[in-house]
Amino acid sequence: MSLHLKVIDRSRPVCRHLRTKAMHVYGPETGDAFVSSRSSNYQCLRTQQVTGPDDRLCVPESCTPSRECFAAR
Repeated sequence: MSLHLKVIDRSRPVCRHLRTKAMHVYGPETGDAFVSSRSSNYQCLRTQQVTGPDDRLCVPESCTPSRECFAAR
């Protein structure tokens, strides 16, 4: 049986407004902050919704510096 581990690039910036429950349990360096997890629900702290102020979905892959609402942590 082969086990495939996902490599996480922790060098890319993460938005300080992106949250998931895993970040509260395991801390801000959890893999869920860098790569979307099927077991996590994401929300924006600015809107308290699954979309940001720009009405786009909040997930690690889309919460990038290219969005006006992005703020690096």
